[in-house]
Amino acid sequence: MKQKFLQNKINKYFSIVTFFLLCFYYSNAQTVNILYNLNATDSTVIGSSRYHASESIYTDAEIGSGNFITAGSAIQKIYFYLYTEGTTTTVSSYKIWMKNIPSATTTFSTGIYNTSGYTLVYNGSFTASPAGLIGITLNTPFTRNSGNNLEVLIERLDRVIHPGYFFLESEGNSSDAHVFSSRKYNGTAAPVSGTTSLTQTVSRPAIVLVHTFPLDAEIYDIVAPTASCFNSPQSIGVQVYNAGLNSIPAGAATITLKVGGANAYSGTLTNPTTIAPGVISTVNFNGINLNNTGDNIDTAYVHFAGDGTTYNDSLSSVFSTATTLSSFPIIEDVESSFLVFPYVNIITGSGQLWSIQSGDYINFDQTSPLSPRLPGNSFFLFDSYSPPSSIGSISRLFSNCILMPSALPPNPSPVTTVSFWMSHDNIYSTSLDSLYLTVSADHGLTWTRLLPGYSRVDETVTAPYWSQEIVNVSAYNGQTVQFGFDGVSQYGNAFGLDDIEINYSGVVPISMLSFEANRNGKINNLTWTTSHEINTNKFIIERSVDGRSFNNIGEVFVTGNNSINNNYQFVDAFPAKGINYYRLRMIDLNSFKYSEVKSVKNNRVAEMFINPNPVYQSMKIEFEAEANEQGELSITDLSGRRMVSQQISVNAGANNFVIPAENISKGSYIVMIRLKNQTFIKKISKL
Repeated sequence: MKQKFLQNKINKYFSIVTFFLLCFYYSNAQTVNILYNLNATDSTVIGSSRYHASESIYTDAEIGSGNFITAGSAIQKIYFYLYTEGTTTTVSSYKIWMKNIPSATTTFSTGIYNTSGYTLVYNGSFTASPAGLIGITLNTPFTRNSGNNLEVLIERLDRVIHPGYFFLESEGNSSDAHVFSSRKYNGTAAPVSGTTSLTQTVSRPAIVLVHTFPLDAEIYDIVAPTASCFNSPQSIGVQVYNAGLNSIPAGAATITLKVGGANAYSGTLTNPTTIAPGVISTVNFNGINLNNTGDNIDTAYVHFAGDGTTYNDSLSSVFSTATTLSSFPIIEDVESSFLVFPYVNIITGSGQLWSIQSGDYINFDQTSPLSPRLPGNSFFLFDSYSPPSSIGSISRLFSNCILMPSALPPNPSPVTTVSFWMSHDNIYSTSLDSLYLTVSADHGLTWTRLLPGYSRVDETVTAPYWSQEIVNVSAYNGQTVQFGFDGVSQYGNAFGLDDIEINYSGVVPISMLSFEANRNGKINNLTWTTSHEINTNKFIIERSVDGRSFNNIGEVFVTGNNSINNNYQFVDAFPAKGINYYRLRMIDLNSFKYSEVKSVKNNRVAEMFINPNPVYQSMKIEFEAEANEQGELSITDLSGRRMVSQQISVNAGANNFVIPAENISKGSYIVMIRLKNQTFIKKISKL
């Protein structure tokens, strides 16, 4: 059963710089978001049984020492974040208590709770619908003591089970996700102050604390251009939010924008129209020179006469002016410090799903890990295997600017291609996670998908493998473009992207109309059809047993220079055991390119036998190898931690090894033997 935790899904403002998602903690005297170390659970806020009680600590550092410390700035509202809506929308007999506690008190122990010393700030009911921020206006506003932590007690006494509700929780605190910042009770008997014991936990409700002033102008967001190279003046929008109770008249708020870092700018404008309470208005600053490559640091300020607070009057963010690359080949191997593809945008959904994976990616629903493409150790990972809310989410990983070639001496039309390697597996075959190559020729304003897309799922495989795709992008020659990869999540399994190369040749080596690979008894037949064979020399047939490392198994010379359709065939008389992956390397006089990869499943599956399984003191491993060679035997736990690693010598034909296991702890493990053209994988249990 698929289970993943919700992490870093709710951020008021975020920006991508050199491929790292920077989450800006947004806090002011009116609105404080405490959204650290997020998870989702049904045991917080309203609880999972007939009665619920919980105590939680929110630190002075999280709230801000100067926030909510006077009667004129007291906490008026508290919001909880409803992640999944349940079946009963009204929650009655609901109480919220608050009190100031010393800053040194940050944790709870299991013990008796008591309302003594608390202020009852809310007593009533609230409607837990729809999903999103659920606000409660306090009956009694609460004033904090500066320098103290805030303790919040919740009691629900309605004797009703509210199934299906999941609220976001903030684990630990901003300093440590593992401290016991909360304690709670869920049970069938009503909790009683001074009697009922609460059990310590790290899980406290994720909350938003709010105070509203009559007059309050807030810098809500800075809307900068998509990271790109620029050769003309750009616009940056500053979003002004009316967080107060009264309207902001036209021209009453003064907004200043300053840009530093790679480029410099300073300008001041006023709001052109009236901003009603609760409304966001965008003030656009035009004519900004952003041509210099590097990171730009934006800071926006607002001044509004009578503003009740200055804590939310400024905001800073970072965006980039991209580098323009023109020296080919352009290679992204995810190993060097300079990334050709350093940027990410969320296209749809609430989460950014791209990251850099170092080492094996482990999915416990998968019998073997996704290993990096050799010889590297890192690759881009699209984490489609995320909470169900990620279904349909699209995140775009995109590049710096590329100045495409226009002509090559002696002036043939250059053929430019983008090649890349993508991983495939066979789990969750109905969850069709996919990848699309996209291109923008207008500095990231619009993007075009270069069809077809590429599916993660390959039902014929038994272990994750890598395949290469090649896309002709010659239509963009002579232009400055950016390439992107749209990962589309269908909540299936994470997949990898690696070894992206942008390059060109003088002429098209060949036009491939079709390529097929089929089993015929004990042999495999490869057939393909071509046209437009100009200066083409030969085809090299390559085979792999893992989808990553290919070897030459034969050659076929072309018919000759012509533009007619030509049919070819090749017989693999000695296919490897298991799945055989084939591709054609098409050679012309000056360059080459690869065909798509085709796979054929042989009747004789490469198999490894381990006895006994479950394992006690030792295990006997048996398998058949294709050749005399050196290999590697490894045993890893399900988190990828290597327990055993040793070199082995194998013989062509039957092999058996006895491996001691007395020093391996109880649990589940993956046994893997890697040879040149064979990989054997088996899951074992140690008793």
